[in-house]
Amino acid sequence: MTSSHSYSRRRPSRTPRPSIVILVEGKVTEPEYLDALREALGIPKGLVEIEKSRCTDANGIVGEARELLAKSGKKREGENFDEIWVVADAESEHENGSSENISHAINQAGDDVHLVLDSPSIEYWFLLHFVRTTRDFPTATDVIAELRRHWPGYSKQSRKLDWSALIEKTEPAMQNAAYVRRMRRGSRASRPLADMDVLAAKLGSMGKQSIPRAEDKVATHRSAFEPPTCKDLYSWGRLHQNLSQ
Repeated sequence: MTSSHSYSRRRPSRTPRPSIVILVEGKVTEPEYLDALREALGIPKGLVEIEKSRCTDANGIVGEARELLAKSGKKREGENFDEIWVVADAESEHENGSSENISHAINQAGDDVHLVLDSPSIEYWFLLHFVRTTRDFPTATDVIAELRRHWPGYSKQSRKLDWSALIEKTEPAMQNAAYVRRMRRGSRASRPLADMDVLAAKLGSMGKQSIPRAEDKVATHRSAFEPPTCKDLYSWGRLHQNLSQ
């Protein structure tokens, strides 16, 4: 049978992988971690741009993100980006993480800015790499103290952390974050928050390498684990389902 298709004349087609900009409030911890994760996943630097925001509060960072979106039809310095993400803490003891600030940030983000919130700070997400806990830590200082019990060398300002050891535990952390999310929704509570797994899943979909696999003791749960999407973000739920802060 002769085929009517001429494969020799078919032009190869490639769909460009999406590029994203990630705005963070921290000068050291968030950029160092995200860049290490990007590298471990084999994502070229040009596809993920990690920037320190001018602002230190969630609403301010979202505002800066919207400014970037408004520039020249999503063009920035001659390059296009497909998505913009904001990573912010929601430490309630500070005005930057107040309920009012977070509410404004969520409303301002809308569906155009993907807002990742960690409560009280990104260290809660790090802690989930070691343990499953739904404890609502009052401050970043409290969660850092607990994190150091499992990661003694952790320092918020250190540029010499071994991120690879943490990144190897990414899949268990994502499973723990999913558990925390289910428990939070079931109780209608607003905290704790650890939605960094959504961004990790996004980066995992862009990389040449997969999210590091879980250890054998938790691998049995893999078949029931579904990677999170943007609809799993707390900010998306608040915006679309009118959840209480």
